[in-house]
Amino acid sequence: MSNFQQISDYLSRSWERFSRILRQEHIFMVGIACVTGYLVGVAAVWFKWLILSLHQFFYYGIPHNGEGGWSFSLLLIPLVVGFGGLLVGILNHYFNPSRESAAVSEAMKWAAVEEKVSPRVIWFRPLVSAITIGSGGSAGREGPIVQVGAALGSWVSTIIKASSERRRLLIGCGSAAAIAAAFNAPLAGLIFAIEVIMGDFNIKVFSPIIFSSVIATVTARSMEGNVPAFEIPAYTLVSTWEMVFFVILGLICGLLAALFYKFYFKAFDYFEKMPVHPILLPAIGGVIVGFIGIIFPDILGNGYESMSKVLTGKVGLSLAVGLVFMKILATSITIGSRGSGGMFAPALFIGSMAGGAFGVFLNEFFPGTTGPSGVYALVGMGAVMSAAAHSPLTNILMAFELTNNYQVIVPIMLACISATFVYSYFIPNSVYHEKLRRVGINIWQGRESSIMGSIKVKEVMTQDYETIPENLPFKKIVALISNSKSLYFPTVDEKGLMTGILSMQDVREFMFESALADLVVAKELAKSNVITLLSEDTLNDAMEKFSIRDLDELPVVTKRSKREIIGIVKRKDVIAAYKKAVLETSM
Repeated sequence: MSNFQQISDYLSRSWERFSRILRQEHIFMVGIACVTGYLVGVAAVWFKWLILSLHQFFYYGIPHNGEGGWSFSLLLIPLVVGFGGLLVGILNHYFNPSRESAAVSEAMKWAAVEEKVSPRVIWFRPLVSAITIGSGGSAGREGPIVQVGAALGSWVSTIIKASSERRRLLIGCGSAAAIAAAFNAPLAGLIFAIEVIMGDFNIKVFSPIIFSSVIATVTARSMEGNVPAFEIPAYTLVSTWEMVFFVILGLICGLLAALFYKFYFKAFDYFEKMPVHPILLPAIGGVIVGFIGIIFPDILGNGYESMSKVLTGKVGLSLAVGLVFMKILATSITIGSRGSGGMFAPALFIGSMAGGAFGVFLNEFFPGTTGPSGVYALVGMGAVMSAAAHSPLTNILMAFELTNNYQVIVPIMLACISATFVYSYFIPNSVYHEKLRRVGINIWQGRESSIMGSIKVKEVMTQDYETIPENLPFKKIVALISNSKSLYFPTVDEKGLMTGILSMQDVREFMFESALADLVVAKELAKSNVITLLSEDTLNDAMEKFSIRDLDELPVVTKRSKREIIGIVKRKDVIAAYKKAVLETSM
């Protein structure tokens, strides 16, 4: 055999072994995760550039940073923010008819129950979010970029025709890459995806998510330099008494997170009921935020510059306290009015200002036992977000990555856990979980419950049902139900409105009482306390109500009247719909 033939055979065998390795499930998913991480890293940098460019466009020639003093041009700020809101309202109306938000909760939903994500998210979400933030709306860029990362992961899974579990893993990879690229913190991205998005600490998901986070971070660094997200002060423990102060700061941040939650959803409900066209809602919210921004310009946009100031001790006590509450108000209005943006950066802003104010106060009264106020700003930054998102691990590790200082771990741990404990005492759900709960999805109860929560009663109810006139004699009732396959029969009055429900069991009890044949009518046998469902209820709601009396069928009524019946839901149909959804998701 010639040398050429030997070399050819060797290369052929090597390639075959290499191909066999690449075909292994784990190796294949790591490779796909790297591709996802690269795409998300590029998208994250591009998104930052888009926000900056639009900000410069909207505010060209308009002073709004508070350094130029008062001028009448400041009155243009509400118009600018309102105009940005109007553009967002128009884009939402025509390209987002389902009114999906820009929150991280959407990515959580996709990972839990959705089969695939619309590719539209990849371009639509960064565009409308950049308009909102760039024009001065009080929102963060992290929620939108996590959505984009999750959508890119889902898009890649569609290209490779991935299974449900692979798709879910790639959504987690995209989300991790988004946080890693946004904060130059790959470890925080990993824990964020596992703790918040997937809620799954399975060892099988670690390697792909790690590679995705690292590749996204390296990609972002190569495009914009190895620049930390914030200018972080140096920290050394001054006194053991500081540990007590950090716990107190955590308790304060937990209360602020709960207050943020209340304002956040109050604003949603308020704008939801506002009697104006949905296109105008973000514009109205923008104008209101613009007027707040005239007096407190730091609340405009995502607030990164202001956070850098407080971290370096350049924000006074009274201003920092005022910015805490103004940011809560402005963010609630911006997002509640359907502006596009997340609550990650606003929560960091609120925490940093609260911590900075607390640090300035301690430096004044306990100068020999406390470190710089910027350190308290850093700890507070993580504590509010930890509580509001129920993500203490993410924020603890993010603080470590941002500072590269192990000594900050203990203070941030104390504050994050204290804040989460206080918040949980008043509020059972994180902001993200509450947004999902409001659309019938409960991630806490597991993936199966999430699937049930994604299906509406109207999708499984039947309009093929039988009713019984309430004055129908018992003899005719027996004749009617003897030829029926139903087990429950709504009784109705002359107008067709439900007055009760009659079950086969109710009739069977009196079947052999011949004396009742002409004496008893339907309404005397029917139960008047009827358990009902609405068409917009979820299958979770249906199963809960089935279990109250161990029923097999429930009537569906309208919102305006519990007596106006529009269908029947059967337990067997609910179970069949669930099995079908699970099968479709897993294929």
